[in-house]
Amino acid sequence: MRLLNKTQMNFAYGMGAAVVIIGALMKITHFSIGFLTGNVMLTIGLVTEAIIFALSAFDPPADEYAWEEVYPELAGGKKGSSGDKKSPKALMSDKIDEMFKNAKLDESVVKGLTQSIKDFETSAKSGADNAGELAKINKEFADNANKLTTQMESLAKNLESLNNVYGGVLNAMNKK
Repeated sequence: MRLLNKTQMNFAYGMGAAVVIIGALMKITHFSIGFLTGNVMLTIGLVTEAIIFALSAFDPPADEYAWEEVYPELAGGKKGSSGDKKSPKALMSDKIDEMFKNAKLDESVVKGLTQSIKDFETSAKSGADNAGELAKINKEFADNANKLTTQMESLAKNLESLNNVYGGVLNAMNKK
């Protein structure tokens, strides 16, 4: 016996969670709207969630699917076969062979693919030296950027000092 349908339960979960979140926000920010304070909203939301979880305890368990009817390999054989059952490993091997045949992959194509992978590996290894150079260049760039930042800070301090001196000179000239 199902008390609420799935759509109604999802709606109730969502609304309860929304009230809890708004209540937590109101409590954290000490916000209230009349009698609706963070404590009241949290209480309403959490009680709503508790009721929803209590109702969900009465839901019947989900249906179990007979996957072996769709995928006979799971049952250790082919659907409808009575005596000649192959192991799952043998069935998988047969399926792979069939896929290769359907894709028109023969030994020469597989060897070519293997060689391409090996060539890519060699290329990637030789690229590691290039990556080392890039890391070195990046480090030099970062060092130069740090030096530039230090020099800019020094320049800013010098300009500030110069402005103070210039301001003092202007003040002294205006007093005469």
